[in-house]
Amino acid sequence: MEANMKNMMMTALATLCLVLGIVAAMGGTWLVPVGDDAKEMEDADMDMGYGLTSAWTMMDAGDADTCKLTKEMMESGDDSSGEIECDGSELTMTMSFSDACDETDDDDACDMATGGMIGTIGMWAGILCALVLTLSLALPRFGVDAMDNLPDMAKTITMWGAGALMLVGMLGWYIMLPDTDSETGLGMSGWLAGAAMTMGLGAAATSQFVESEAGE
Repeated sequence: MEANMKNMMMTALATLCLVLGIVAAMGGTWLVPVGDDAKEMEDADMDMGYGLTSAWTMMDAGDADTCKLTKEMMESGDDSSGEIECDGSELTMTMSFSDACDETDDDDACDMATGGMIGTIGMWAGILCALVLTLSLALPRFGVDAMDNLPDMAKTITMWGAGALMLVGMLGWYIMLPDTDSETGLGMSGWLAGAAMTMGLGAAATSQFVESEAGE
């Protein structure tokens, strides 16, 4: 492959890894209900999902006033926990896994908290590597030599670290998922994380295994 084309391909892959990784890490749909659970949620005019660090449930309260009243009643309850927000008639309840683990000592919540921590660390470490990789590939194309002094070892680490660290984070998160009766499947955030990981590893594989040829 011509050297300039190879560099452009690697830059594109690294950039996609960076952007998709950020969106995935910040997303709240790593897991979503599927099958009968999804149908029951739809019939009840509700929606829910699981992020890396918290779970959320959204329901239509009918109108803004009813939503605010429901929010006040839930917050005044003795067993109120998590965050409750109203956006018009939409009531959203968010519960942090770590808070649930501390308050209830529930094994499933604690496993989700641990898995979320592993996934978060892996994703953001990979994102950092993807950022350095993207800058080291893109800046020279604009005549900026700010990354020229980066050691070769650091370049190699960031090259493979972007996708590899995301992969480790995803695997650690998945392994820690508890067995429950709920029917859940990978949501949009989870798929985007997988795509980001693939792009990162693709950039590294292109650098390592695709030979460069001098242009004419």
